[in-house]
Amino acid sequence: MTAHAAHYTCYRRGCRRDECRTADRIYRKRAELRRLSGIPGHIAGPIVAAHLRLLTDSGREIRDIAAESGVSVRAIGYILHGQGKVTRPKALAILAVKPLVTSRRIAPTGVIRRVQALAAIGWPIEWMAQQAGIHPSYLFSIIGGRVPAIPRELAARFAAVYREHSTRPGPSQYARSSARRNGWHGPLAWDDIDNPAEQPDVEPDRRLEPTRDELAAIRRAEITHLLAFNLSHDEIAARLDMAPAYVRDIARSIRTDLEKAA
Repeated sequence: MTAHAAHYTCYRRGCRRDECRTADRIYRKRAELRRLSGIPGHIAGPIVAAHLRLLTDSGREIRDIAAESGVSVRAIGYILHGQGKVTRPKALAILAVKPLVTSRRIAPTGVIRRVQALAAIGWPIEWMAQQAGIHPSYLFSIIGGRVPAIPRELAARFAAVYREHSTRPGPSQYARSSARRNGWHGPLAWDDIDNPAEQPDVEPDRRLEPTRDELAAIRRAEITHLLAFNLSHDEIAARLDMAPAYVRDIARSIRTDLEKAA
């Protein structure tokens, strides 16, 4: 059985346990002492609300603030929504909570640029989302500018994916073509990819592009992969932004190689 938590508010709701009666008596004595000392019993709500916003801006969650201060989530919500006055004990408990030194959420600039850079050299956005452990729709929202801040640990996961794959071309010609249409820049265009003030170097010779033989091998691998899903040549051509005749020729070559191997 959970022990009864003695509190003056419990007494005022009708509880007549000795411990709650004592808590109420102590509360009233302290309130009278504050009054006689000229200490106000309440603190202006906007002051407490401003501190709460400082805490949340630093990355604090409301649940964490409630747990550390002992003030309920509901009471914190009332304060944030314009409560005029806050009892001194609640206000002091909230004001004692410190903001995080390092924010848990950061601007997505670095992630957006890394995704665009990897796409520019042929890495699919859906694949990047899978590597980072998030849903592709969330990643599309990030690069579309609809997510103002992201978890710091998510940015770290994308940085790791970028470090591993930014030095070699990816397999997707569709990703490469889409990036080109959108004006995205490859990894070599950035000296400091996380710096919001950094401007990309758009010189063509600084782009990381595959050789003709590498590109042919990449396209063949993509077509082979999609053929395994029984997609038509026209569907594959549309997905990879290739000419249907080219896809048919490669598919015929792949079938010939498989027949020879058999």
